Amino acid sequence: MTQTPIVVTLPDGVRRSFPHPVTVMDLAAAIGAGLASNTVAGMIDGRLVDASDLIERDAAVRIITPADPEGVEIIRHSCAHLLGQAVKQLHPTARMVIGPVIEDGFYYDIAAERSFTPEDLAAIEARMAELIARERPVLKRMLPRNEAIRIFEARGEDYKLRLIADMPDEAELGLYLHDEYVYMCRGP
Repeated sequence: MTQTPIVVTLPDGVRRSFPHPVTVMDLAAAIGAGLASNTVAGMIDGRLVDASDLIERDAAVRIITPADPEGVEIIRHSCAHLLGQAVKQLHPTARMVIGPVIEDGFYYDIAAERSFTPEDLAAIEARMAELIARERPVLKRMLPRNEAIRIFEARGEDYKLRLIADMPDEAELGLYLHDEYVYMCRGP
Protein backbone atom coordinates (compact mmCIF):
# COMPACT_ATOMS: atom_id res chain seq x y z
CA MET A 1 0.00 0.00 0.00
CA THR A 2 1.43 3.37 -0.97
CA GLN A 3 1.10 6.31 1.33
CA THR A 4 -0.26 9.60 0.01
CA PRO A 5 2.47 12.25 0.09
CA ILE A 6 2.24 14.99 2.69
CA VAL A 7 2.26 18.47 1.18
CA VAL A 8 3.62 21.27 3.32
CA THR A 9 2.83 24.85 2.30
CA LEU A 10 5.36 27.42 3.47
CA PRO A 11 4.51 31.08 4.23
CA ASP A 12 5.80 32.21 0.81
CA GLY A 13 3.42 29.79 -0.93
CA VAL A 14 6.12 27.26 -1.85
CA ARG A 15 4.97 23.68 -1.45
CA ARG A 16 7.16 20.79 -0.38
CA SER A 17 6.07 17.18 -0.71
CA PHE A 18 7.24 14.36 1.57
CA PRO A 19 6.52 10.62 1.18
CA HIS A 20 5.91 10.23 4.94
CA PRO A 21 5.38 12.34 8.07
CA VAL A 22 8.33 14.59 8.92
CA THR A 23 9.22 16.68 11.94
CA VAL A 24 9.36 20.44 11.82
CA MET A 25 13.14 20.07 12.18
CA ASP A 26 13.23 17.67 9.20
CA LEU A 27 11.36 20.26 7.14
CA ALA A 28 13.77 22.99 8.20
CA ALA A 29 16.75 20.78 7.26
CA ALA A 30 15.18 20.06 3.86
CA ILE A 31 14.99 23.81 3.26
CA GLY A 32 18.55 24.48 4.41
CA ALA A 33 21.17 23.76 7.06
CA GLY A 34 21.20 27.39 8.20
CA LEU A 35 17.48 27.36 8.85
CA ALA A 36 17.72 24.02 10.65
CA SER A 37 20.43 25.32 12.99
CA ASN A 38 18.20 28.29 13.90
CA THR A 39 14.93 26.39 14.29
CA VAL A 40 13.39 26.52 17.76
CA ALA A 41 9.82 25.43 16.95
CA GLY A 42 7.16 25.43 14.27
CA MET A 43 3.67 26.64 13.55
CA ILE A 44 1.46 23.96 11.98
CA ASP A 45 -1.85 25.34 10.71
CA GLY A 46 -1.55 28.19 13.20
CA ARG A 47 -0.70 25.96 16.19
CA LEU A 48 2.67 26.41 17.90
CA VAL A 49 4.51 23.07 18.16
CA ASP A 50 7.90 21.68 19.14
CA ALA A 51 10.56 21.30 16.45
CA SER A 52 10.40 17.55 17.13
CA ASP A 53 6.64 17.33 16.46
CA LEU A 54 5.50 15.47 13.37
CA ILE A 55 3.72 17.03 10.41
CA GLU A 56 1.35 14.13 9.72
CA ARG A 57 -0.98 15.61 7.11
CA ASP A 58 -1.09 18.37 4.52
CA ALA A 59 -0.53 21.62 6.41
CA ALA A 60 0.59 25.21 6.31
CA VAL A 61 3.86 25.36 8.24
CA ARG A 62 6.03 28.20 9.43
CA ILE A 63 9.46 27.58 10.94
CA ILE A 64 10.01 29.56 14.16
CA THR A 65 13.51 30.98 14.77
CA PRO A 66 15.00 33.38 17.34
CA ALA A 67 14.10 36.20 14.93
CA ASP A 68 10.39 35.58 15.64
CA PRO A 69 8.67 36.86 18.82
CA GLU A 70 7.50 33.30 19.48
CA GLY A 71 11.09 32.12 19.13
CA VAL A 72 12.32 34.53 21.79
CA GLU A 73 9.55 33.41 24.15
CA ILE A 74 10.40 29.73 23.57
CA ILE A 75 14.09 30.38 24.24
CA ARG A 76 13.20 32.16 27.48
CA HIS A 77 10.92 29.27 28.44
CA SER A 78 13.73 26.80 27.75
CA CYS A 79 16.08 28.92 29.87
CA ALA A 80 13.64 28.72 32.78
CA HIS A 81 13.72 24.93 32.56
CA LEU A 82 17.51 24.98 32.25
CA LEU A 83 17.58 27.09 35.42
CA GLY A 84 15.44 24.43 37.10
CA GLN A 85 17.83 21.69 36.07
CA ALA A 86 20.88 23.61 37.31
CA VAL A 87 19.18 24.32 40.64
CA LYS A 88 18.20 20.65 41.10
CA GLN A 89 21.75 19.51 40.34
CA LEU A 90 23.29 21.93 42.84
CA HIS A 91 20.46 21.86 45.41
CA PRO A 92 18.79 18.44 45.09
CA THR A 93 16.26 19.06 47.86
CA ALA A 94 14.92 22.21 46.19
CA ARG A 95 11.44 21.81 44.79
CA MET A 96 10.49 23.50 41.56
CA VAL A 97 7.13 25.30 41.54
CA ILE A 98 6.54 27.14 38.24
CA GLY A 99 8.85 28.82 35.75
CA PRO A 100 6.96 31.10 33.39
CA VAL A 101 8.11 33.55 30.77
CA ILE A 102 7.47 37.21 31.46
CA GLU A 103 7.66 40.23 29.16
CA ASP A 104 11.41 40.73 29.33
CA GLY A 105 12.67 37.39 30.61
CA PHE A 106 11.63 34.52 32.85
CA TYR A 107 11.70 33.39 36.46
CA TYR A 108 11.27 30.21 38.46
CA ASP A 109 9.54 29.91 41.82
CA ILE A 110 11.63 27.53 43.89
CA ALA A 111 10.96 26.12 47.35
CA ALA A 112 14.37 25.71 48.98
CA GLU A 113 15.59 25.18 52.53
CA ARG A 114 17.28 28.59 52.47
CA SER A 115 17.51 31.66 50.29
CA PHE A 116 20.14 31.51 47.58
CA THR A 117 23.23 33.64 48.15
CA PRO A 118 25.05 35.62 45.44
CA GLU A 119 27.58 32.76 45.40
CA ASP A 120 24.77 30.24 44.86
CA LEU A 121 23.42 32.32 41.98
CA ALA A 122 26.87 32.49 40.36
CA ALA A 123 27.21 28.70 40.69
CA ILE A 124 23.74 28.18 39.19
CA GLU A 125 24.59 30.45 36.26
CA ALA A 126 27.88 28.58 35.71
CA ARG A 127 26.04 25.23 35.80
CA MET A 128 23.54 26.52 33.24
CA ALA A 129 26.45 27.41 30.94
CA GLU A 130 27.89 23.91 31.42
CA LEU A 131 24.55 22.32 30.56
CA ILE A 132 24.25 24.42 27.41
CA ALA A 133 27.79 23.50 26.34
CA ARG A 134 26.91 19.79 26.52
CA GLU A 135 24.36 20.26 23.71
CA ARG A 136 22.24 17.38 24.97
CA PRO A 137 18.81 16.86 23.41
CA VAL A 138 15.56 17.57 25.21
CA LEU A 139 13.16 14.67 24.71
CA LYS A 140 9.40 15.16 24.75
CA ARG A 141 7.01 12.49 26.01
CA MET A 142 3.25 12.79 26.12
CA LEU A 143 1.92 10.75 29.03
CA PRO A 144 -1.45 10.04 30.60
CA ARG A 145 -2.11 11.96 33.81
CA ASN A 146 -1.75 8.87 36.02
CA GLU A 147 1.76 8.14 34.67
CA ALA A 148 2.84 11.74 35.22
CA ILE A 149 1.57 11.50 38.81
CA ARG A 150 3.65 8.35 39.34
CA ILE A 151 6.79 10.05 38.00
CA PHE A 152 6.45 13.20 40.11
CA GLU A 153 5.51 11.22 43.24
CA ALA A 154 8.73 9.21 42.84
CA ARG A 155 10.69 12.46 42.46
CA GLY A 156 9.07 14.13 45.49
CA GLU A 157 7.80 17.03 43.38
CA ASP A 158 4.70 17.92 45.40
CA TYR A 159 4.21 21.25 43.64
CA LYS A 160 3.99 19.49 40.27
CA LEU A 161 1.49 17.06 41.82
CA ARG A 162 -0.65 20.01 42.92
CA LEU A 163 -0.69 21.32 39.34
CA ILE A 164 -1.63 17.88 38.00
CA ALA A 165 -4.41 17.53 40.60
CA ASP A 166 -6.26 20.41 38.90
CA MET A 167 -6.18 18.66 35.51
CA PRO A 168 -8.89 16.34 34.17
CA ASP A 169 -8.36 12.58 34.62
CA GLU A 170 -8.16 12.09 30.85
CA ALA A 171 -5.49 14.79 30.41
CA GLU A 172 -2.34 13.95 28.51
CA LEU A 173 0.66 15.84 29.83
CA GLY A 174 3.86 16.90 28.14
CA LEU A 175 6.93 15.79 30.04
CA TYR A 176 10.31 16.94 28.84
CA LEU A 177 13.49 15.07 29.73
CA HIS A 178 16.92 16.68 29.71
CA ASP A 179 19.37 14.12 31.01
CA GLU A 180 18.17 13.37 34.57
CA TYR A 181 15.88 16.40 34.79
CA VAL A 182 12.17 15.92 34.12
CA TYR A 183 9.74 18.78 33.86
CA MET A 184 6.11 19.17 32.95
CA CYS A 185 5.38 21.76 30.30
CA ARG A 186 2.72 22.74 27.80
CA GLY A 187 5.56 23.17 25.28
CA PRO A 188 7.18 24.20 23.11
